[in-house]
Amino acid sequence: MSNDLQNTQKRVLVVSDNPELTSFFQNEWNNQNLEEIATVEYRYSSNNKNPEKMLMLGCSKINVKLINFCQQAKDKYDLIISIHCKQIFPKQLVDSVVCVNLHPGFNPYNRGWYPQIFSIINKLPIGATLHIMDSEIDHGLIIAQKEVLIKNSDTSLDVYRRVISVEKDLIKENLVSLVKQSYTATKSANDGDYNSIADFKELCKLDMNAIGSLQEHIDLLRALTHGEHQNAYFVDNDNNKIYVSINLKVVE
Repeated sequence: MSNDLQNTQKRVLVVSDNPELTSFFQNEWNNQNLEEIATVEYRYSSNNKNPEKMLMLGCSKINVKLINFCQQAKDKYDLIISIHCKQIFPKQLVDSVVCVNLHPGFNPYNRGWYPQIFSIINKLPIGATLHIMDSEIDHGLIIAQKEVLIKNSDTSLDVYRRVISVEKDLIKENLVSLVKQSYTATKSANDGDYNSIADFKELCKLDMNAIGSLQEHIDLLRALTHGEHQNAYFVDNDNNKIYVSINLKVVE
């Protein structure tokens, strides 16, 4: 590769803690021959406590909050893509270089942690959003998004898998325009709502005296049922923490 070609190539950094989506991204990068117009680095965040699968994909660790990294990013990269990164990008970083986030939620609804959980409960839209990052969490101009449906028999995991599927669609359909920065981004009609990790943890503590419809109770349990994860629980009279999940089955 000539020096002239290297100098005109876009420089892309992908920061992800999701092996499935990172592998898909890498395959699409190769399938769409993007090495002809850009170079790419793959990293996982320093918050990732189990990086083995990311290491197998050729990723190395990075702390996006380090001041030195934020100061150098503008000169080193033209674009930074966050794919389920466990770190929140600091303001200094998103203000200095174009940062794009692939978010497993339908902005501006239920921004923040585990959007599918809150969408099952509050009936707000769920899907995936590709957006330019700003100093607020899961906020900024929207490049593309896709909504998915929530069925009455869905648990959190069911909806999440559907969201992952459309996230792959967004990667495939928008990768070239992202790298070339030829996309059109639009502003949300409003700022929507935000749910923190504290909000999620509060949901997990079941109130055995809660008053509500049976539908509301089922929705809460299916929202907190995510495969083998232990989320919903109550504490019995012997101070034992008892975890609860729900099994829903459609019989045709």
